[in-house]
Amino acid sequence: MSLTPSLSNIASHAVALVTALGSDTVFSLTGGMAMHLNRAVASEPGLKAVYCQHEQAVVAAAEGYAKAADFRRAGFAVVTAGPGVSNTVTALLSANGDSTPLIVLAGQIKREDIDPFGVRTHGIQEIPSEALVTPCVKKFARLDTTGFRDLLVETLAEAFVGRPGVVFIEIPLDVQGAPIPSGPTEVAEDAARVRALVAARTSTAGDARAVRAALDSLLAAERPLLYVGNGCRIAGVEAQVRAFVERHRIPAVFSWLSFDILPGRHPLHFGCPGGLAPISSNRILGQADHIVFLGARLDLGTTAFQREAFGGQAERVFVDVDAAELGKQAGFAKSRTVVADLRALPDALPVSGASAPEAWIDWCQAEHRDYLAEEVRRLATDNLTVYALAQRVSGWSANRVVVPASSGYAEETLTRFFTPGEGCRFFNGAALGAMGMGLPMALGAAFGSARPTACFDADGGVMLNIQELATVRQFGPPGFVLFVMNNDGYESIRSSQLRHFGAVYGADEPSGVFIPPFEKLADAYGLPFARIATLAELESFLAAQVDDSPPMLVELIVPPSEPRGPAVKTVIQADGRPVTSPLAEIDW
Repeated sequence: MSLTPSLSNIASHAVALVTALGSDTVFSLTGGMAMHLNRAVASEPGLKAVYCQHEQAVVAAAEGYAKAADFRRAGFAVVTAGPGVSNTVTALLSANGDSTPLIVLAGQIKREDIDPFGVRTHGIQEIPSEALVTPCVKKFARLDTTGFRDLLVETLAEAFVGRPGVVFIEIPLDVQGAPIPSGPTEVAEDAARVRALVAARTSTAGDARAVRAALDSLLAAERPLLYVGNGCRIAGVEAQVRAFVERHRIPAVFSWLSFDILPGRHPLHFGCPGGLAPISSNRILGQADHIVFLGARLDLGTTAFQREAFGGQAERVFVDVDAAELGKQAGFAKSRTVVADLRALPDALPVSGASAPEAWIDWCQAEHRDYLAEEVRRLATDNLTVYALAQRVSGWSANRVVVPASSGYAEETLTRFFTPGEGCRFFNGAALGAMGMGLPMALGAAFGSARPTACFDADGGVMLNIQELATVRQFGPPGFVLFVMNNDGYESIRSSQLRHFGAVYGADEPSGVFIPPFEKLADAYGLPFARIATLAELESFLAAQVDDSPPMLVELIVPPSEPRGPAVKTVIQADGRPVTSPLAEIDW
């Protein structure tokens, strides 16, 4: 039921405005200091409220929603004050790091109770939220009863302008409930103002010329390579990237968040180079004579702490909307940076019909083919390993949303060997790599896309937000499957401790971490359960899955450790410094 005009207030106006901008689902956990926001959420027509069990999960679910919607719609979260805000910090950092358009409306104590003395604690459940949250988001704002419409418009636009991100809007309790003359007309006016502001700040005429010049330079090279970053999806130009690659037959490599822009078996898709990668991907990167990087952060994990050497033999052009990100490449030899919004790409595609030399394409394809043959020779098995799991799930992934967890040995192994099918959407929380984000992010994804969602987490990581099984049970997204890869604890930590110190602590049950039986957890949360220990069982399960089946939990019994393929090596020096081997030396 919608609010009557006499009950319209600032909270209801804010919620209605976010909904008018396209967010049809809100993730929330109710609280006293957000009571008017909670009422507005429950009363807003066309808005589905999904109530999570923890505020970290609330924001993580909103992030998964926006990513599954291909960044076209903002994730929407509503939380209460104090610990409700502080519980969001990890998820805010994750979403903002991955440039996710996300809107948080948060409660706060009434204005007269906000600490004026600088003491440690003052108001009931009050925290220094502005100081705490501001470094974690793109923009923080606190509404008052005057000027709130203009501040809402200005702040909401920031979620979408340039490099998208998280906007956090705090509304004190007395401001939430302040009655105002607002209805559909005022909401529509403010939504139009937000869109106009975004459009005015997204002029791409000059950017199109700069991007075209970068692509023209690529077409003139003997050994061209296109590095496709997640900025291409954020800008909504996936189709144009694919058209450019196919029309001009340009070999392409990807970041982990963008590698589903082309199907994994596409003849011009050559994987994700970096510290844990196919040898062929790094060899192709190392042999190219001209590389254009489109919308890629090139973080230290991707470049194995060797950003300057990442394709350093080639002429390099780095294109990004964020000048600060490009500052990381300042001063690199044979390189130039281009500050440009990739939304300009449709107007920047070259008119030339030039293609990459066939000899270069043939060489790249031979390298890739030879590597895959070696991978199969070394890793193919009749047992249920994560490698074998990745092969089977890859073929099943077409037209699905696949959300692996953000950190962990099994997750990294799955991501490393996964090959996205046509129409597959594959993502995690890449920037922060926080454990425990897989389940809530996948839950949000189930509401952000019409495609069925599968989450892959490991036994250790899933425990960090296991309470969200209650949310899955309550809202029952059809076709949702949580696959838990049981490798007996925190394998990445265990293997690292054994390698460096010869002992294990806090990584599994013998060293202090108990993980309960997943069959009992599924039963407690009222979810169907299956345990899979063989490839034959996995194949039968995948073949039987239908898109509208009830959500369920599936435990996969995988080895505690297995080869993850070629990777750089990290050695701890006598002075305690970790040193990573060069990318050129990556090997089995």
